[in-house]
Amino acid sequence: MGFCIFCNPAIAAFYALATGQIKRVGILDWDVHHGNGTQAAVENTSNIAFCSIHQSPGYPHTGKSNEHGKFNNVLNLPIAPGSIIQDYCQLFEQKVLPFFQNFQPDILIVSAGYDANQADLLSKINLQPQDYAILTDYCLKITPRVLFGLEGGYELDSLVQSVMETVKQCLNVFVVSS
Repeated sequence: MGFCIFCNPAIAAFYALATGQIKRVGILDWDVHHGNGTQAAVENTSNIAFCSIHQSPGYPHTGKSNEHGKFNNVLNLPIAPGSIIQDYCQLFEQKVLPFFQNFQPDILIVSAGYDANQADLLSKINLQPQDYAILTDYCLKITPRVLFGLEGGYELDSLVQSVMETVKQCLNVFVVSS
């Protein structure tokens, strides 16, 4: 269907719900490709909300903005080639945060693909490694319970730097709030 055989974010979401301790799960996919497998797995489930920010046009050529899921629990945000962090910030402020704040997830699972880095030749998005600290901060505004799953990133130097920015931002928030 897409890049992955197993849909780790959906598996994690259904597992979290099965524990009985989690009632509502949000999934945010910031990988440059639409999370078509995740959307297909969760769009008919009322207690999972899914949002994908993905380059369009681009593989797998899915994730139209008019797809909303059976329970209005899907938000697809196609983003143009050449987009930069300011474009992402605008989407988070105007669309992503309100979508998830309205849904009120107990946990947010992030399909943390880092292939939107400018250095990554698989995409034409122009994020920098330090931009992922900003995206992480937005995630932590949704809920302090965030699970990041590595989903992509094919230019190793920018991948390492981007993951480090994500982890550092989580640590900064944890230390400041303790």
